[in-house]
Amino acid sequence: MNPVDIFIDELPVNKKAIADQLRQLIHAMVPGVQEKFSFKIPFYHYFGMYCYINPVKDGIDLGICNGKKIADDFEHLEVKGRALIATVRLHSLHDIEAKQVAEILATAAIDKESVAKEKKRKK
Repeated sequence: MNPVDIFIDELPVNKKAIADQLRQLIHAMVPGVQEKFSFKIPFYHYFGMYCYINPVKDGIDLGICNGKKIADDFEHLEVKGRALIATVRLHSLHDIEAKQVAEILATAAIDKESVAKEKKRKK
């Protein structure tokens, strides 16, 4: 088993279900995403650091790296005074759909890809 499998497997049942569903959604929404275990949590890389899954006291946070750029487009993304990252807190499997997680992931991936293309174009 890889470290992400072990990490998710060791979560409490409710958090495990959310984390597992998020993991599947990330892979489905972003072909080519790379899964790594960094900072003791699952991180996903797509043209750099893309997102992460972080268990918190009352659920799971999906952190979007550079999420501050898209936070105004999604009411459930919270910046909380951070410079770059925005998170959406998930308390149940229902929240994944209700809080537009697929749309957030797609928008964040498009942003990461366009930033990378722009950097490449400038070189």
